[in-house]
Amino acid sequence: MDENNGNYMSMDPVTAMKGVRGSMTPEQLSNVAYEARCGAARRIALVQLDDQNMFEIFGRTDPDPMVRRGCARNLKNMDVLKEIRYGDADPSVREAACWQMNKLMEQEGI
Repeated sequence: MDENNGNYMSMDPVTAMKGVRGSMTPEQLSNVAYEARCGAARRIALVQLDDQNMFEIFGRTDPDPMVRRGCARNLKNMDVLKEIRYGDADPSVREAACWQMNKLMEQEGI
């Protein structure tokens, strides 16, 4: 395999990220989100999908704090954000959820 072209299944973040392409279909991106071993590839796929349900699932359950943090920054469900803010083991994920909650409240004029 030519590592310069990328492979989202790689454990190397650079190689894995190169394997997530903008031309991928939503189904392919979903496969990356569920199958990639590298959190960087999962996060890119999730951001490209821009699917609130996927942000909720991975924001709560992904083993990589980087992925959970990225999901928290994109969530719009205040209940899920509260759950993450008060329940996530990683302080940076909790902080991202708090930031997103404040952003959403500001947008709503609360």
